Amino acid sequence: MKSRFILAVFVLSLLAIIAVACAPAATPTPTPVPAKPTEAKPTPTQAKEMAPTPTPKEEKPAAAAPEEKRLKIIMVQHALCAWDSFWCTVEQGAKDAAAAMNVDLTILGPDKFDLEKTAALIDQAVAANPDGLAVTVTDPKLFKDPIMRALDAGIPVVGYNAGSGPEKDGIPYLTYIGQDEYQGGYQGGKRLIAAGAKKGVCINHQVGHAGLDARCNGFIDAFKEAGLEAEVLAITNDPAESQTIIDDYYTAHPDVDAFLTLGPNGANPFYAFVEARGLKPGDILHGTFDLSPEIEAHIKDGLTLFGIDQQPYLQGFGSVMWLTLVKRYGIMPALPVTPTGPGFVTKENVGVKPQPDKPLKLMFVQHALCAWDSFWCVVEKGIDVAAKQLNVDYTVLGPDKFDLEKTAALIDQAVAAKPDGLAVTVTDPKLFKDPIMRAIEAGIPVVGYNAGSGPEKDGIPYLTYIGMDEYQGGYQGGKRMIAAGAKKGVCINHQVGHAGLDARCNGFIDAFKEAGLEAEVLAITNDPAESQTIIDDYYTAHPDVNAFLTLGPNGANPFYAFMEARGLKAGDVIHGTFDLSPEIVAHVEDGTTLFAIDQQPFLQGYLSVVTLTLLQRQNISPALPVTPTGPGFVDKSNIALVKALAGTYR
Repeated sequence: MKSRFILAVFVLSLLAIIAVACAPAATPTPTPVPAKPTEAKPTPTQAKEMAPTPTPKEEKPAAAAPEEKRLKIIMVQHALCAWDSFWCTVEQGAKDAAAAMNVDLTILGPDKFDLEKTAALIDQAVAANPDGLAVTVTDPKLFKDPIMRALDAGIPVVGYNAGSGPEKDGIPYLTYIGQDEYQGGYQGGKRLIAAGAKKGVCINHQVGHAGLDARCNGFIDAFKEAGLEAEVLAITNDPAESQTIIDDYYTAHPDVDAFLTLGPNGANPFYAFVEARGLKPGDILHGTFDLSPEIEAHIKDGLTLFGIDQQPYLQGFGSVMWLTLVKRYGIMPALPVTPTGPGFVTKENVGVKPQPDKPLKLMFVQHALCAWDSFWCVVEKGIDVAAKQLNVDYTVLGPDKFDLEKTAALIDQAVAAKPDGLAVTVTDPKLFKDPIMRAIEAGIPVVGYNAGSGPEKDGIPYLTYIGMDEYQGGYQGGKRMIAAGAKKGVCINHQVGHAGLDARCNGFIDAFKEAGLEAEVLAITNDPAESQTIIDDYYTAHPDVNAFLTLGPNGANPFYAFMEARGLKAGDVIHGTFDLSPEIVAHVEDGTTLFAIDQQPFLQGYLSVVTLTLLQRQNISPALPVTPTGPGFVDKSNIALVKALAGTYR
């Protein structure tokens, strides 16, 4: 389900309407919307809709686009390119993003590994009052106070490269941008299983190390889900001793055919074991974390199926990108951890050199267009802004009215144009599978956006789905309400049985369960008066419930009517909701509603461009099957900015 929202334009520029399913006059033919970074011109319909309205006496100048305002971002990290070459890649990613996004960037770090000095540099950065701050959260206890001083000063903060996320680190920064270790093992295990693995072992050279243990846990869980066996084999950092341990294990377990090593300290003794045993590529399956000359050589010769890379370039690039999106558009990271890895290096892409200036032509095929559904104006704005920033050409294709058969035909039309990348709204996976497969078989990288469930659930091996994660919306919403004092909760569902809405409630209930609290679902209808009565009766029977989650205006509006009839005020109960409407916006402003959850359609278009561009220019692949654009939380901290940008960027 693609949750859409409505924002009304009040006179005096209060609100702009985002109509989810409005039907202006349709264009007469299927509409390609070409644009180039040097002269991105809207279609005639867009131009008409977007043109400033002249007064009787004079024409008002258009307001400056948010991206025209130059931002100042500071990054503080525990190491520098000057004395640790790993960081050259991180810093290059940050510099490239800053150059593209109109950002002044400063990178601070000690002249040697010194966490006390790094903590002092965070305070130095705060004193400069930047528009955003990125920090390697290398020591959460030591860094907590200076990071909190940044947050207290109203400076948005992200963590990158080092850290575990705001929840585990105990610091309420926005998100951690780095490797998801569990997902690395999990996705690695799934790849080995897809290649034919029947029984697996995770070779861990440092059992007890949280990150390495998480990799093995993910690997084992992937095998369990497939009904297969896997376990951990502990080795040491001594190559000869580790080779012997692996050899002895294989002698005792000859049915094990899949091996995951966690870096060169495991891979190198594994290669020695393979050579000593006379095993060849294809005799067993092997994947590993990290890259080295030995690992790359064995990826090329087929012995190693993949190397898992944390993609440090993306850590730098993503830090600048996210702070820019937060500051300019009020667009928030969807999850506490924004993974840059696992990125898989395989025989197809090993050794590929970056081509930062490679000309690119991208194509987008979507089931609706800005020309006849204004929701899509926001998606297309995201495409346009990212394409200009990254200097790529693009074309948007869509039908002249909702017509999935025509949309499927347009995918084939896009494939025939041989673009460097293709983004598709996977509105009907069965209908779209064949044309998408023709793109993939032609060597065109494909991402899904706005509509779809990800390559695994859709049964189509595209790279990733860029859109709302409904379960996480309910889960993260529940966690926010608990942090605000919720003791007992109810998820008010106006369409029980709808997969997306049910997923939201499931996430909400799970968040309460994890906290040892009770929550349940209350079924209402799409009739406002009837729903108000149901909510009121429920509250009479459950006066101890103090947290209410509604799933859109169809639940929020009768909830507001219930509150008014009961004489309840802001603060008497805790309320959160999905989507935006004039009523919801007003109640976020007056404090009645703690937050509204937005799918952030601008980000769906924007990230589609970024993902395909980084893949083609930097050999960076999406970390997960689903790249969430939501939940994006709209609350008192960003409601004013959201209102100002509604209908264009929000």
